[in-house]
Amino acid sequence: MTDAVRVTSESEIHDLGYRRYEGARIGAWGAWRALFRQGFRAMFGLGRTAKAKVIPAFVFVTTMLPMLGQVSAASMSQGVLKIRVAGFIGPMVVMFTLWVAAQAPEVLSRDQQHRVLPLILTRDVTRTAYATARLASIVAALFLLAQAPLLLYYIGEIGIATDPAPQFALTGKKIFPVLAQAALTAIALGGVGAALASWTPRRAYATAAILGTFMVATAIGANLDEIAGVSPRFGELLSPPFALETQGMLFFGERNRRMDRSPPLPIAGYAMFHLAVGAVGAALLGLRIWRVRP
Repeated sequence: MTDAVRVTSESEIHDLGYRRYEGARIGAWGAWRALFRQGFRAMFGLGRTAKAKVIPAFVFVTTMLPMLGQVSAASMSQGVLKIRVAGFIGPMVVMFTLWVAAQAPEVLSRDQQHRVLPLILTRDVTRTAYATARLASIVAALFLLAQAPLLLYYIGEIGIATDPAPQFALTGKKIFPVLAQAALTAIALGGVGAALASWTPRRAYATAAILGTFMVATAIGANLDEIAGVSPRFGELLSPPFALETQGMLFFGERNRRMDRSPPLPIAGYAMFHLAVGAVGAALLGLRIWRVRP
């Protein structure tokens, strides 16, 4: 410890002998990456106790097993049984909603509950950077999870063929529906989940708000034609399982009885709607972060 250096008659600077940081400064972009990485890991419970990994593991297994079973059945029947996604997308969306409700508050509510968000915003991280990093981590994690069973379906169709090369020429173009369906699912569910999770520091309240919002919206959408006399297809847009299921069947060229009774909207209508839902969620998240006092 050195002697004090007198600056003015009323203030002094003391060198306490701490080692100075001489490494690289990562700046604002590095801070954004750190927030994204931490949020992405939190969505899967990585770096935390085994209890935090239960729901991510449960959702992954319950969404992969039905598709794996269908691929196995198609393989054993040598292609007689066709692989279809029609009956799987709706239940998958329900599981993804459960996962977002359980994990999104871990990414956004904890920072407010432990009062570290104002501290984060005093550094190189702007409010916009914080909101975009957290939202991107939730959407990216959800995209990865939503893509897994659809990618298994895509690979399964090629793998069970007696001659994979011609089958790949026919099936190869389906990679776009696989990516598009997973991306739109992640944007819609992730945007809403992030917005609701950001408005309360209590994780339990955030989880209840996300589940309650999706449940109420689904119930209203299923009965909107009887309540307000509108087309069932417009009411379907309020129900994520039904809307995303119909969108998926349009992407993969499948139909069900509900589509035969009532023609669906154009696929562009479903895509634009889910993009709009994600944009509204992002706007609400940004509004909440801007209201936080540093």
